[in-house]
Amino acid sequence: MDKLVVKPFQKGVALIIALVMLTAMMMAGIALFRKISAGSMIAGNLTFTSSAISAAEQGSEAGRAWLMLQSGAGLYGTAPGYFPASCYTNNTHATTQVSCNAAGAPVFDPTTFDWASSSNLAATDDGAGNEIRYVVHRLCRMVGELDKIGQECVTAQVAGGSGGKMNVTYGTQALVATMKPYYRVTTRVRGPRNSLAYTQITMY
Repeated sequence: MDKLVVKPFQKGVALIIALVMLTAMMMAGIALFRKISAGSMIAGNLTFTSSAISAAEQGSEAGRAWLMLQSGAGLYGTAPGYFPASCYTNNTHATTQVSCNAAGAPVFDPTTFDWASSSNLAATDDGAGNEIRYVVHRLCRMVGELDKIGQECVTAQVAGGSGGKMNVTYGTQALVATMKPYYRVTTRVRGPRNSLAYTQITMY
């Protein structure tokens, strides 16, 4: 019986094929690892963003609570994080009697706003690493009373007596109704991994 003789050339080809296969398997493993890592990172970032959006509710609630404590006169002036006109971007502008819509007047943009110095002074930490800051804007054109000359405000008519939510009459007698300006509470939350979230609510 003849014996199978393996020539040196045949041994070299098998080694090359094995190395090629090992290299291909290694590259496939690296690609799979990177894909899993990228997926985990994206999922983690989405989790942090969702957490930041949820934390923004605390800023909205803090702004609402602050508004509930203010008197009518207090809402004409300025306070840390409060602006009596809709587009003012710092407390210096908020003390002037110029129109927000005048040429060259500042326009409020939460992405460029100076949150460190012009928002509520004490940033809140929700315990999960989210820094919460908020500002409140009265949705009026100018600083001052609602009946000021040239003043324009977004208002809601609120009944001063009993009756339906959208009805200011009771039987045949008209109830006393007052005009309440709307307010906008803008909240910014900065969280882990540079996550950033902005929310806005309006109320009267």
